[in-house]
Amino acid sequence: MKKYLLMAIVASGVLFAQNTETVDLKKNMQEMEVALAVIQRGFLYNDATLVEGGVRSLQAKAKYIEPPQGKDAEVFGESNTYSFKYAKKQSSKIAVLSDEIWSNFKKGEKYTAMSRYKETLKQCLACHKKIRKW
Repeated sequence: MKKYLLMAIVASGVLFAQNTETVDLKKNMQEMEVALAVIQRGFLYNDATLVEGGVRSLQAKAKYIEPPQGKDAEVFGESNTYSFKYAKKQSSKIAVLSDEIWSNFKKGEKYTAMSRYKETLKQCLACHKKIRKW
């Protein structure tokens, strides 16, 4: 009886550990979506504080973009896979474009800032299409 109880505890621990990894990636993506929504709200209300806060939040979360684990990661190592390299490239593009959003908004070039917002969103969607198989 004690063996079964111990096995149940170990099994639930393993299952919980796997689930936590997935939740962190999902949580990061959700927080990026919220940051994009805050930027958009800043455009709609012409509020520089919202735009700046959304940009800073997006940049902070974009650093942790990771692709889902695939079979190729086991063979080549995680950092040598196409999906990992592509995700990191998109992450850096998002950081650069979000800087441009904020700098253009500060200058009063709101339509250019909105154009950069659109380009940022395109980078997100491109990654989801290629890496996450949308």
